Amino acid sequence: MAVSNTRRFVAMVGAIAAIGAAAACGSSSSSGPKTNNITSSSSNPATPTSSGPAAKQGGTARVAEWPPGSSPNAIFPFMSIDQLSTQNTGQFQYFFYRPLYYVGLNDKLAVNYDMGPAEKPTWSSDGLTITIPMKSAWKWSNGEQVTGKSVQFWLNMMKAESDKLGYYSPPNDVVKVKYLPDNIVSTNVSDTSISITFDQQYSQDYIVGNALQTVTPMPLAWDVTDDKGTKGKCSSDTLDSPTLKADCEPVYNYLYNAGKDVKTFSTNPLWKIVDGPWVLKDLNATTGGFSITKNPQFGGEHKPYLDEVDFVPYTSTDAEWKDLQAGSSQANALQLGVFTAANTPQYNASDVQKGNPLASAGYQVEKGSLLDSISYYQLNFGSTAHGSLFRQPYFTKALQDLMDQQGAIDGPYHGWGYPTTGIVPGSPDGNPLSAAAKAAAAKYDPAEAKSLMEAHGWDLTTTPATCKSPGTADNQCGAGVKQGDKAEFSLEYPTAHPALDVVMQAYKNAAAKAGISIGVPTKTQNTLGSELVACSPDKPAGCSWDAILYGGWVYSLLPTADSLLTTGAGSNIYGFSDPKFDAAVAKTVKVGDAQSWADYEAYTASISTPLIYMHNSVWVWAVAKGFHDSGQDAFQGFEPEFWYYTQ
Repeated sequence: MAVSNTRRFVAMVGAIAAIGAAAACGSSSSSGPKTNNITSSSSNPATPTSSGPAAKQGGTARVAEWPPGSSPNAIFPFMSIDQLSTQNTGQFQYFFYRPLYYVGLNDKLAVNYDMGPAEKPTWSSDGLTITIPMKSAWKWSNGEQVTGKSVQFWLNMMKAESDKLGYYSPPNDVVKVKYLPDNIVSTNVSDTSISITFDQQYSQDYIVGNALQTVTPMPLAWDVTDDKGTKGKCSSDTLDSPTLKADCEPVYNYLYNAGKDVKTFSTNPLWKIVDGPWVLKDLNATTGGFSITKNPQFGGEHKPYLDEVDFVPYTSTDAEWKDLQAGSSQANALQLGVFTAANTPQYNASDVQKGNPLASAGYQVEKGSLLDSISYYQLNFGSTAHGSLFRQPYFTKALQDLMDQQGAIDGPYHGWGYPTTGIVPGSPDGNPLSAAAKAAAAKYDPAEAKSLMEAHGWDLTTTPATCKSPGTADNQCGAGVKQGDKAEFSLEYPTAHPALDVVMQAYKNAAAKAGISIGVPTKTQNTLGSELVACSPDKPAGCSWDAILYGGWVYSLLPTADSLLTTGAGSNIYGFSDPKFDAAVAKTVKVGDAQSWADYEAYTASISTPLIYMHNSVWVWAVAKGFHDSGQDAFQGFEPEFWYYTQ
């Protein structure tokens, strides 16, 4: 599955993730086309082998929506920042609308050319033009061909409405880099292909696995401005058309508003036009539960085995656990569910079934995946109350020192997880981790946190500590922090997650010993997502939140934070801006060699960012015996076309 320029906002409670990209450093070539020789994959993770059980065609599977309380709330793939989540992308939209290129199938960090509507691209000798052949078998369910014009439609809308797109990154003139679509000089479109010429050479891995992976072809039938079907002009424009904004805006407004009207997702004719293997059958706007059925017009390589998949909503982990305990042979039993943290067996690498409390209920343990992710809670540098405090490098260092990631993994998460060490994931193996990044890896050190606060002018005789030495010297509280200011803030996190409650209480207690008072109120996942907006004069609500634990970042193919933290990036809601950071990111995008990655990691490790790293937990799935699933992809999405009952 895939999403964003960097992969996706994944609302993974307990691990906590957001839109993202995956591994491998670039080549060291300084001239000619830049490529990392992208790994490609066309293997079907669910095709039965001669030695395995045979697949049964047909049937309905019931799958628990996860985490409890979350559900899709956007069906139009052109999403705003508050809509970016795996619940909307890899666990919903990608069933119906496939991105141009798909990344991460079968838990592998690779581009899967057999999963999307485009063939493997070719590049011109000067490294400026990519030609993307479109597959002739891919059609929309209304009979329309998926063509280069379908791609141009998306690019036109992206150009015209870039400020509305959650993972858009604006041009950065200081470091001389542009991002999609501003780096496109021209396109050449036909029914069989689209060629895109860029303003300069870029890492070819980045263009295919990060940039073009965010492009979702759209049917020309969507080029309308109202329910009457009044034809628009967005799809027929060129990127340099002087009327592009005027032509695309009414189309965007109509599609966007329809795409967030949850109660009409399954009835609006717009969303019945799909090119993916599935079509939405129904969706309950109250509970968030939904069902999908196979698309009989699907022309892709992997047609579904199942007739239908029902995604079952839960309000709590306990409610889901009771259903799992009832057994997989019961009427309306789940075929796929998630163990509660309290009932998860202790992780045993040599035998994941050991201690399975659901064995007698007919379920096996399956290790879920979440590769190439960084998990964190978000600080708001634009917070009116505490932004000045958050911008102090010593303070964010102290907050990081107080987060016991390994303790969370070993304790309430029973060994199922791995720590976030820095801006580039330390897992899986193969990421370009520099010596500086390894040396600066996040660690649990509450003694250092206390020392940092004392060394920078804070009175720790009370909690919260107060600033007794305002100023910008090395031994003072820092710019914007006034005498008497308190070391306190509010950190909101999702409801209905007992293991996370344990982690947050431990964090609060550790912080108090360092003089930092952290309030830890809980809210639903969707509520937290709606609060995560940037501080601006027209959005004062974005200036009121302090810190939120919502998700993290799961990278697409290359682990660069262009869409996450660069100045003006669509997902940079934190008020963070650093020209040197922008320049370091630009080198990973343009050059992509080993040195550019080392410089990027070293600089990021040396500054204060609005991310306090947390552990990545791994979902532990209960899978009914006699049911085969391919697990999740490398980015926590689902591919139900590979699921089946065994004969």
